[in-house]
Amino acid sequence: MLQSFYTAFTGLSADKDWLSVISDNIANVNTVGFKAERAVFEDLLSRSLTTFKNGAPVNREVGGGVFVSATVKDFSQGTFKNTNNPLDLALDGEGFFMVKDKSGVTYYTRNGEFRLDANGDLINMLGMKVQGWMLDDNGNLLGAVSNINIPRDIKPKSTSYVAFKEPSNLDSRAPFIEDNPNTANVDESIFNTANSSTFNYVNAITVYDSLGNPHNLEFYFIHKQDNSGNAFWLVYSAIDGKPVEIPAGSDKFAFLKIQFKPDGTIDEANIKGYGKVSSVTNESQTESADDGKFTLSNSPLVPGSVKVSYNSGNKEIFDDGKGNLIDKSTGDVKGTVDYSNGTIKVFDLAGNGNNNDSINVDYEYYDNTESTNSLDPKKIQTAEVDLKNGAAPIELSLNILPLKQVASDFIFYSEQDGNSKGDLMAVAVSEDGTIKATYTNGKVKDIARLAIATFKDKEMLVRKGSWLYVPNVQTFTPVIMPGGVISKVRSGMLEMSNVDIANEFINLITAQRTYQANARVITTDDQILQETMNIKR
Repeated sequence: MLQSFYTAFTGLSADKDWLSVISDNIANVNTVGFKAERAVFEDLLSRSLTTFKNGAPVNREVGGGVFVSATVKDFSQGTFKNTNNPLDLALDGEGFFMVKDKSGVTYYTRNGEFRLDANGDLINMLGMKVQGWMLDDNGNLLGAVSNINIPRDIKPKSTSYVAFKEPSNLDSRAPFIEDNPNTANVDESIFNTANSSTFNYVNAITVYDSLGNPHNLEFYFIHKQDNSGNAFWLVYSAIDGKPVEIPAGSDKFAFLKIQFKPDGTIDEANIKGYGKVSSVTNESQTESADDGKFTLSNSPLVPGSVKVSYNSGNKEIFDDGKGNLIDKSTGDVKGTVDYSNGTIKVFDLAGNGNNNDSINVDYEYYDNTESTNSLDPKKIQTAEVDLKNGAAPIELSLNILPLKQVASDFIFYSEQDGNSKGDLMAVAVSEDGTIKATYTNGKVKDIARLAIATFKDKEMLVRKGSWLYVPNVQTFTPVIMPGGVISKVRSGMLEMSNVDIANEFINLITAQRTYQANARVITTDDQILQETMNIKR
């Protein structure tokens, strides 16, 4: 008789635990990343007796009640809530985010409410560090899983690599540029930056020095034809008007000579330096009239190379690469230079009453020397260009192989690897878990990639509160992989609790009724026991 009291009591205890599980689920209906739990009931056996009648077994079993032997987590995915915060993340699929506390313990969570702290570390709302792989400049994973840190700024980087990219094209229908017949050495009159009739196309990209200063890297393209009727192109480049020595070597060449195959691609065996640059130091010239005009011994000149001294060396003016002679102390234009014929005019010496003023000039000029060495179009090294601004000289590696020559409009498209200083402006996360940072200098950089962990048996995870789980065997190793492999990372969203309120209310009603039923059993047992006690009366 007394056994039935205890049997009903186990039902009350089990229902009480079930109500606790249900109430916990309902209470966490708004908890981000929460996974509902389900109570697992197990029956108790008080006694069991098996006998045999006519050779057949007869069982006599009396149960001892019930208890909640376990709770099972429902790891089905919850619905997504849009937050428009790029660092709010949700996993669309399997897996868990990894976070680490200050003592080095790793926890696992589906709650992706993350933010940046003052040091640029990606943390959750408990201050734990989000785990992932940092990336190098090429987007490759660096080392092992570690804290994710997003730099608040990036340092200036000097441009070292410039590449033409498809669909860059030189129009094969472009007219040939003829040499100037009025110049004694026609091969030396191939080019003049101040005269658009001496080149077909010009375009520029911005490059950077080691201090982050921007500079214009200009490319001039000249369509030529040799005496045998073979077409080729000359490419001249300058940084802020100062010529770039391409390729670097003992002889200074001002141009690249490029020939193309019949299919419009670059003939890799026919890329050479063209147009040797020679230097003249302290050449003296005297004007023939009081007009400040002087004609040098060699022409055309190299833009940006001219330095003029006059008034016995007390005055110096410099070529800006655009045909102007500048007083660097004031920035005033003090003269002009014509690169095509070597004519210089100094304003201070014009109309001053002296018919035979003299100047001394340092300059560079072209001749028609052509290199015999073919160059690798994927890696053409230039000499250093010292811009005299306190930054390290710029030295470039050029990749011109993607350049084409077909009957289509001129297109110039290129990339370079330098940048100025930039401050963090925005952070975004792609579906594969790559964290991208946008800086005020316009650079978008892949910084890190989130690590996603999964377990062969997720039931081995133990709740630690605050959205966190840990494996119940610390030596167990989870499967860790980058985002996007087993699940997509949704930025600007959070995974809500997967608790089904309707189902929980049904469970709540069921738990209430079973509790009442077990209570009625105890009442009935009490009444029967009372009747038993009354037998003695």
